[in-house]
Amino acid sequence: MRVKAEIFKGIEFVRISSLPNDQKEKIWQSFQHDKIIKIVKDNALLNDCILYHDYVNWADQQRSVPTSAPAPEPTNPAPVLFGKLAYK
Repeated sequence: MRVKAEIFKGIEFVRISSLPNDQKEKIWQSFQHDKIIKIVKDNALLNDCILYHDYVNWADQQRSVPTSAPAPEPTNPAPVLFGKLAYK
């Protein structure tokens, strides 16, 4: 469930502290911390803000990741350059 955006001086954002507890925990663990912004509103510093479009992208990614699916098998990305070599 997505929360609605707050708007201040044309900036659409959400506060991490206003998110539901499950999202709050996940966002602190998986969100890029360099995208967390600070906004000064009514002489108060809001230091846990995320631009709304970044929040929506994060929420969509969380929904598309299966929670109980097994990890995919690793593939060998390097092509085989040599065949079998035989030595005497």
